[in-house]
Amino acid sequence: MEGRKVRTVLGDVPADQLGIVYAHEHLIIQGGLGVMKNKDLQLNRMDYAVSEVQDCMRHGAKTFVDYMPLDSGRNAAALVDIAQQTGAHIVAVTGFHKPMYYDDLHWIYHYSTDQIAELLIAECEIGMDRHSYNGPLVDRLPARAGVLKGASDYNVIAPVSRKLLEAAAIAHLATGVPIATHTEHGTCGLDQIELLAGFGVDPRNVIICHMDRNPDLYLHKELAATGCFLEYDNASRIKYHPDSHGVEIIRGMIEAGYERQLLLGTDFALRSYWKAYGGGPGMAHLLASFVPRLRAEGVSDEYVDRMLRHNPAEAYSLRSLTAVREERA
Repeated sequence: MEGRKVRTVLGDVPADQLGIVYAHEHLIIQGGLGVMKNKDLQLNRMDYAVSEVQDCMRHGAKTFVDYMPLDSGRNAAALVDIAQQTGAHIVAVTGFHKPMYYDDLHWIYHYSTDQIAELLIAECEIGMDRHSYNGPLVDRLPARAGVLKGASDYNVIAPVSRKLLEAAAIAHLATGVPIATHTEHGTCGLDQIELLAGFGVDPRNVIICHMDRNPDLYLHKELAATGCFLEYDNASRIKYHPDSHGVEIIRGMIEAGYERQLLLGTDFALRSYWKAYGGGPGMAHLLASFVPRLRAEGVSDEYVDRMLRHNPAEAYSLRSLTAVREERA
C-alpha cells in the first residue's frame, strides 16, 4: 500500500489517506437517456448531494466513488464542486454503462475500439470532458477520472458491451487506472473476468459490482478465486433480498478467506432512496445501520475496517505501468 495513490477529482491522494470509502455511489445524474426513461434517476440537485455526503461524513465517511460514466448523466464539474464544498475525496469514473443508456445512433456503435480507448485514456491522463463526450466539442477539465467502467446486461454481454470492455482494458493497460463493472442482477461476473483477462487485464485490478444482488455464495467464491474485488451495495433494498442475505454472504466470504476482496457501497442512484429528496433510507444507512448490524452478527471490527478502508484503498489504487506489464507477463 505504501506509495500507492488514488486519482480523485481534486488530484491524486495517497491510498492510505482515503479513510472510510463508499465504494459505489451516484452523487449527480443530470439528464441522459436513462433519466428520460425513468425520472427517479434524476439526481440533479447539488445542494442535496452535498447534504447526503455530509450526512455520511458525520458517520465517519471520507471518500466516495461516483460511478456515473460517459454520456449518461455524469457531471464532472459538479463532482469537483461537491468535493470542494464537503472536503470529501471523490473519485470519478470514465467508461460506459449498459446499452439501455445509449440510443442506437450513439458513437459507441460507430467508433473503433482503439478510438474509444484513446478517449478513455485522455479522460484518465489529461482531464474529463465537461460534456462527457456528448460533443462535438471537447472542453477538458483539470479533473481526471480514477476508474474505468464497463457493463453487461442480464445474463448476456452484448457485442457493443464487449467492444467497450475491450476499450477499457486497453485504457487500463496504458494508464494503470483500475476497471470496475456493472453486473445486472449479479450475472455475468465470471464472463466479464474471462473477457477482460483475455484482453490482458489481471483480475486483481478489476472490481465486479452489485454481486450481492445474486447472493449465491458458491458463485461469489468462484469469482473471488480469480483475484478480483467484489462490491456489495444492496443493503436496505428489501424488495430484492432482506439484509440478512447480505450479512450471510459477507460472513461466508470472510470464513472462506476472501475478506481482503470485499467492498461496500450503496449505489443509491434513485432520488427515492435519498432523504434529501424526501425518500429513504438515505446514503448514511450503510454506516448508521448496516455496518452496526454486521458487528452485531459477529463481523469483527478488523474485518469491517478492512472492507471500508483497506480493501477500497487497494482496489482503487493506480497501478504503475511497470506493475501492469509484470502482471501481464
